[in-house]
Amino acid sequence: MKVCMAKFNPNESLECHINDALNVMKSLKSSFQWISRLISDDIWELLFYSVLLHDIGKCASGFQKSGAQGKNWGYRHEILSAPFTQFLNYPDSERKLIALSILTHHRCLYDVPVPTRNEEFVWNTYIEKVNDLLENAEYIQEVLYPKVPYWEIYIFGKRLRKFHLVDDWYERIKDYDFDETIMWYEHNWKRYKEELIFLKGLLNACDHLSSAGERSIRLLPSISETLRLRIQKSLRPLQRQANQTLNNLVLRAPTGYGKTEAALLWADANALKKGEKISNRIFYILPYKSSINAMYERMLEYFKSAELIGILHSSSSYYLYTSNLEYKRLSSLYRKIFSPLKVTTPFQIMKAFFGVGFFEMMLCELSNSLLIFDEIHAYEPNIIGIILAMLEMLKKYEIKVLLMSATLPDFMEDFFVEILNPEELKISREESNIFNRHRVKIVDGAIDDVIYEFAEKFKSENLNPALIACNTVDRAVEVYNKLKDCGYNVMLLHSRFTYGDREEKEKMLRNILRSFDFVVATQVVEVSLDISFETILTEPAPFDALIQRFGRVNRHGWIKRKISDVYILTVGSEKDRYVYEPYNVVEHSLKILEELNGQELKESEIPELVSQAYSGVSEKLSEKIREYKEIALELFESLQPLKRSESEKQFYNMFQGLEVVPQRFVDKVYELIRGGKGIEVNKYLVPIPYWKFSAVKRALGDVFRYDRRIKNMVCVLKYSHEVGLLDEIDEEAKNLAS
Repeated sequence: MKVCMAKFNPNESLECHINDALNVMKSLKSSFQWISRLISDDIWELLFYSVLLHDIGKCASGFQKSGAQGKNWGYRHEILSAPFTQFLNYPDSERKLIALSILTHHRCLYDVPVPTRNEEFVWNTYIEKVNDLLENAEYIQEVLYPKVPYWEIYIFGKRLRKFHLVDDWYERIKDYDFDETIMWYEHNWKRYKEELIFLKGLLNACDHLSSAGERSIRLLPSISETLRLRIQKSLRPLQRQANQTLNNLVLRAPTGYGKTEAALLWADANALKKGEKISNRIFYILPYKSSINAMYERMLEYFKSAELIGILHSSSSYYLYTSNLEYKRLSSLYRKIFSPLKVTTPFQIMKAFFGVGFFEMMLCELSNSLLIFDEIHAYEPNIIGIILAMLEMLKKYEIKVLLMSATLPDFMEDFFVEILNPEELKISREESNIFNRHRVKIVDGAIDDVIYEFAEKFKSENLNPALIACNTVDRAVEVYNKLKDCGYNVMLLHSRFTYGDREEKEKMLRNILRSFDFVVATQVVEVSLDISFETILTEPAPFDALIQRFGRVNRHGWIKRKISDVYILTVGSEKDRYVYEPYNVVEHSLKILEELNGQELKESEIPELVSQAYSGVSEKLSEKIREYKEIALELFESLQPLKRSESEKQFYNMFQGLEVVPQRFVDKVYELIRGGKGIEVNKYLVPIPYWKFSAVKRALGDVFRYDRRIKNMVCVLKYSHEVGLLDEIDEEAKNLAS
């Protein structure tokens, strides 16, 4: 009798793969005990038989021969697995649920060529493949089937006795009615939506993790114990209160207070414990990649294991690669139900609601999860609306949420309060003002008018390194060139550098910041980098954005009660209206700051001042938030499990900007791909939002093309490591491309 393999090179027998997948299932069942309450009492039994039968179709001799030769069989093994569900002693609806989870554990339902008797060739092909399967019937009957009682006892502590291979199973496999199963799905998917989501999602988790060589999911150790070892001093009052709050929470505190630790202590208080371990999944959600990378490193310092802390964003694989971590293994595991704490963007979670990829698995992981939204103020109204819709949908999964921000306008907070009914924690005005670090100085005019004067002033007063904050890339490049021409040591930082150059520049800022006289930057400097400038000259922006920019100045000055001047210009550029919409928020912000001119900016007053800045547009922005929330809710509620979602493309159009390769790097990129170093292509990609892509095309014509060799968009725009991608045609590169 031949042993049937589930995997080849290295070989793994089918019974070993099933055993490993059941080990993962046992780990999930032990940790995610709330799933029985959320879905049904017998969900784990249904999952058990889904795991048991999901790969049995691989016993077909054709699959075994092709796999041994390193070839693709050309037929879907799950089609041969699903008919075995007819031998389960369950009501028809539950047998159908198991069959559908098996049919779709690799592909969406209508991407699987399900046999139908109405098409003779398709049906005859199915019968032919069943005969292939029956060549190894002895293995199924003499090896797999006798192990079922032992597996049942291993998982449940008792025999279930629900699976019986009848004497004529050979013939009944050939008679399985796929049409009836598909028709049942069409008529019943809404009624059994949650069962379908969780059964498929959990089967995917068991299959994928066991195939990756894992036998269990990871659990987080006690957060309070971990932090106690890391934090030498006693907890601040707000941190202690967060650790005692058993509800959704809005937490307001200034930069430097220790909000991250407060959030983790809140999670510890609200988590379900399995001994000293935490069962819940925790998602720490931030808006920007650089802040996510920094937080991931911080969490690794706390918990010491890259298996416990995951990172998810659009280029997290490249980040792991450059960090000398096991990027292939870890980036794969982080997209599964594996690591208990994930630092991520909200867009990675939104994917589940837009039906992207194995979205059912993400929804399973989100059940009973703890979501920490840091810097919640940083999102546009449309994103806030979608986040609100997402939270509305997740309420039935018994999630808990913590929102953190020092600059969230009241009208936005009201939306979250309506859904979450949270408790609120904020420090006293007296304690808050301990963190005062800035004095407001208004500067009449535009940056063109004063840059030379202030460069000389900052240099003569020993206020270097100083930050020069611009609202657009064009203005930043212009200011950078002026300062450089004057002989100053200047760095330029904006969003249109390659990822490789951006990484190098941020590394230089962290390591040798004080060697620069000035750093000229756009909004990219508002978050994440734990660096501190002596002062800032900034173009006008919304009050909350300015607060973030000020946060890069005299960052830890509150410790020594040091106050630094921050200089705000009254005039920006014409293009600012495209950056900040509605623009009158900028005008309101300037009026508020003009009243504070020459005064110390009190941390206790910042939340109220932010709300004042938005008071004139709160109704308009609220309407926009409500509109996006309703659109998103309608879209999310129509999401169909097991099926390819029509909204998947919509997700990428909305949130996934283009990444282009400047023409000068195309040959280098091609060499990397040919040399098997495709991951390093990320070094040469420049992110461009769709609006910028369209604007450049309108202004400069056909400067973008798709290169089939490197399978990426290429642009013939000027690029340099010094100033990044410019809105100018690189004639030399254009000639090379043609």
